[in-house]
Amino acid sequence: MRKLLPLLLLALGVACHKELVCPTGEAACGGRCVSLLSDAANCGACGTTCGALETCSAGACGCAPGIATCGGACTDLARDAAHCGGCDTACTGGDLCQTKDGATACTATCATGYSACGGACVDPQTDPRNCGACGHACAAGETCRAGTCGAAVAIACYASADIRPVDADLQPAGAPRPAEGGPTVIAAAGGTVYSGNGFPAGIGVIPLDDRLPTSLTVLPGNDVEGVTAHGGAVLVSNAGVGTFVVLDAAGAVLDEVVLPGDAPNPHGSAVLGTTAYVALYGDGPSAQHATAVGQQIAKVDLSQLAACAADTAPPACGAGNACAAGRECRDGLCRVRCGTVTGAIDLLGVAGAADAGGYPFPSRVATAGTKVYVTLANLAFADFGGGFAGYFKPAGHGKLAVIDTAANDAVSIVDLGAGCQNPGDLEVRGSTVWVACGSFSFRQDAPGVVVPVDVSGTPRVGAAIDASAIVPGNLAFCGDLGYVTDQASGAVLRFNPVTGAADAPVTVCPTVFFALASDVACP
Repeated sequence: MRKLLPLLLLALGVACHKELVCPTGEAACGGRCVSLLSDAANCGACGTTCGALETCSAGACGCAPGIATCGGACTDLARDAAHCGGCDTACTGGDLCQTKDGATACTATCATGYSACGGACVDPQTDPRNCGACGHACAAGETCRAGTCGAAVAIACYASADIRPVDADLQPAGAPRPAEGGPTVIAAAGGTVYSGNGFPAGIGVIPLDDRLPTSLTVLPGNDVEGVTAHGGAVLVSNAGVGTFVVLDAAGAVLDEVVLPGDAPNPHGSAVLGTTAYVALYGDGPSAQHATAVGQQIAKVDLSQLAACAADTAPPACGAGNACAAGRECRDGLCRVRCGTVTGAIDLLGVAGAADAGGYPFPSRVATAGTKVYVTLANLAFADFGGGFAGYFKPAGHGKLAVIDTAANDAVSIVDLGAGCQNPGDLEVRGSTVWVACGSFSFRQDAPGVVVPVDVSGTPRVGAAIDASAIVPGNLAFCGDLGYVTDQASGAVLRFNPVTGAADAPVTVCPTVFFALASDVACP
């Protein structure tokens, strides 16, 4: 199970010692891990800061790429009115320096869409040195998009309780953003990362723009297993209490949908049309449950999501909690429901969904066209001694369930092969479903792989990408490259889906009595 390692460490009491141990090549400065070779705020030594037009390389400050040297000083020829386009060209009479369509010249007034900032005309929507506002510079590795500094990739670090923005090469691109708790899963939308946190459980709202504050919406229970950004809302699988929570973009709770069954244990979700498909991971037979629970895909109707989000001033409930048609009384107000459970797809009776002695344990969900794809962990009971027992052991090959919504939710099963055990996350890229397979109980039972499944016709499993250097956890495609987190460390592995080549893992998350890169998203 994905969160088993940190939970075991907590149970063993290791959490009492919270010494910050930085990845190789980084040092602790001000309570966080930084690279003294490349961090412009700690260049060569903690507290040594490079200038606004400088960058840190090999532990020394120097002029940033694209910055010239005029009279021994770093100079931005595209923005400096005293050196506009060249060291010897100065704007006069209060004119501004403007670079537009590749040409730099002095101008009396800025072009439409440009703003005057310190003697220059800049586009605050795209200018990395004046991103969103004059003087707000993006960090090394960040780009300015829609007036907000952002990184190519965001990594959730559970142990250090933060979100780490990195560039495409997994190098730091801005300071870590606090997650207000240990982030287990994340989703990104509109320059904001939404983290599903444990201890305390809740949803962190984390703008990657460091001028904006972060916040935490506390939820009951202690286990958030899924976060999906959809239609301006945030959909949350609150496994601790078996509900599907709908929040607005600011983190306010709009609705909480009770999921079907005893102990449904919801995990991942995805939306197709106006229906959310939620994996009910459940559990196998135990002292608490005579038969297996969960093992279904719940269907939640979201057709009223927009009306629910727009219902900002609901009326008070009437006598006897009476409300008008289409509303229900919650917390003393007659609210529009955001979501309604319309049914569930049972996987226990589907041939091939699990092998002998095992149960499906649906985990992650993705959609494309009219199909819904769900990874099935296919796990059996195991007793490892010392009080650690449960459904951790692979009962056979990992499975992929394919639900055809155009054929009355008919379910077919794809065997992911002997190399794939305990599949977890999945992503659809074009006509291929990519599945991260990382069997991890108290050991790695099979080498980690990322398996491609061609779904352009009859599903066909392709050659797996070797991810044996890590225990694959969560997966995302940012641009043309894939990124997989390691369930056993703070490392992230990057791979090329076209060539099948995987790079050496890069440690992104620091060690704070343990390290865990829990999830990855593309801001």
